[in-house]
Amino acid sequence: MRCRGVERSFDAAYPLFSYGGAFRTLISAYKKGGRRSLGGLFADMLAEEIEGRWPGRVVVPVPPRPGKIRTRGWDQVEEIARRLERLGFEVCRPLERRRSAEQKALGRGDRGANALAAYGLKTGAEVPESPVLVDDIITTCATLEACAAALRSGGAVSVVAVALAAD
Repeated sequence: MRCRGVERSFDAAYPLFSYGGAFRTLISAYKKGGRRSLGGLFADMLAEEIEGRWPGRVVVPVPPRPGKIRTRGWDQVEEIARRLERLGFEVCRPLERRRSAEQKALGRGDRGANALAAYGLKTGAEVPESPVLVDDIITTCATLEACAAALRSGGAVSVVAVALAAD
């Protein structure tokens, strides 16, 4: 609700669920418990939403922290992106995340500045005109804002976002 009424670099953001109850338990099992098999369920749910709202748009996953895949072995958003590719969606990865503090470790006020410094375009990246950003959880909109601003700086005209849940 805090994101409403604020001018953003993205045109719209649609979480599938509120981050609570049974859905919070599922996302936690996926992210923290390593239940990668849930990626198929989440990809199917996101695929239906993307196809229904923005058919034909290119999917752009929010990139992981540097070293996350090396230390954890996988990234939950990238896992969903790969599954979306297998479902026939075009997926583009023009964004990169630079070294920065973990968003979840910061207070609400510090997340915006941290995210703007953390996300940018890869050198020479081609940016789709109308991408759909995909993330797992929307908390302060700082990550979506930073990613959308980077995509717009690379030529995107319309940026929308979809996530599994909003907190």
